[in-house]
Amino acid sequence: MTIFGWMLMAGLAALALYLAWRWRWTERERQRLARQVRIAGDETAILRHSHAEQARFLDALRGVRTDGVFLLDEEATVVWMNDAARELCIPDIHLPQPLSQMIQHHETLSLVQDALSDNDPHELQFHSNDSNYLAVARRVPQNPPLIILTVSDVTELLRLGRSRRDFLANVSHDLRTPIAAIQLMVETLRSGAVDDARRQKLLNSIYEQTASLQQLAQEMLDLSMIESGRMPLKLVETPVEALIQPVYQRMSAQAEHAHITLTTHCEPDLRVWADVSHVHRVLQNLMHNAIKFTPAGGDIALRGYAQDDEVTLAVIDSGVGIAPEDVSHVFERFYKADRVRSGGGTGLGLAIARHIVMGHGGRIWVESEPGQGATFFFTLPRV
Repeated sequence: MTIFGWMLMAGLAALALYLAWRWRWTERERQRLARQVRIAGDETAILRHSHAEQARFLDALRGVRTDGVFLLDEEATVVWMNDAARELCIPDIHLPQPLSQMIQHHETLSLVQDALSDNDPHELQFHSNDSNYLAVARRVPQNPPLIILTVSDVTELLRLGRSRRDFLANVSHDLRTPIAAIQLMVETLRSGAVDDARRQKLLNSIYEQTASLQQLAQEMLDLSMIESGRMPLKLVETPVEALIQPVYQRMSAQAEHAHITLTTHCEPDLRVWADVSHVHRVLQNLMHNAIKFTPAGGDIALRGYAQDDEVTLAVIDSGVGIAPEDVSHVFERFYKADRVRSGGGTGLGLAIARHIVMGHGGRIWVESEPGQGATFFFTLPRV
């Protein structure tokens, strides 16, 4: 073989080796790229799953109706909010949008700016549209930072707080007055400077005051048990006449003594689901109040009539009536309008009546005008 032939063979051999090496390198690169593609695919799947999870969580938060939740960037621009937050905003808002253009409660803008300065929660209360709100803003430490702003309607919480304070004040007042009277009368008896007639009168007064305290304690216990569900109602099919007549007969003597005309009328064959003893308590409480606030010569009527799937019982008096500002409060425990305060009482009777009626699935309300008497209504489920 000539030199040229050997050279050609050597070149072809070298080319073959180069091509083999190139193929192996290309195959290794292909496998590396394939692995990277698989890894990228796995990461994409993980990110897709994470994104789906985040979207699911955000959708769940979007439906939260109690608190408004806003997500804002460091420019105080809202990038996401739930449905409750949208109700606090100007209508037809599209995101992203600066917070200053979305809401009319500009107190929250300074709150968001304060939250950007550190990682502590910042909060404030503000009033809008007859409601009270608590706004809390907190910075999420990430790059770039986000601000979570929650706005909660705390109107009911504040009302409950006021009710609690009023409850304690009223209990203290209703306990302090008879206790002070008993203490004074006991000190008078201990001094010995009283005759037998005076001693007997003081002892009678002490007995009346202790009876008043006992009634207050019992009604507080009853109300607590009713509210907590520890005094269950036993509903039985009952004629309405069986609810009205015993109370009418029981209160007739008291009405006659007060020179008040007491009448009843009930549509025939009405039957309801009722706990008889508890409904008697409601009627007796309403009748007692009606007699207390109806002057001599007045009238009180006890009525029963059907309305669709309910039976309405009404106690109608021609008494002094109730002021408009007091009508919506008379069923609150210890609430005493002038109409009630003039006659004493624990201030718990109507609250107990309300809970009993609600326990039957019924409604209770009052209609009244000052000087025109009052009508208390409540409903029971009809058989």
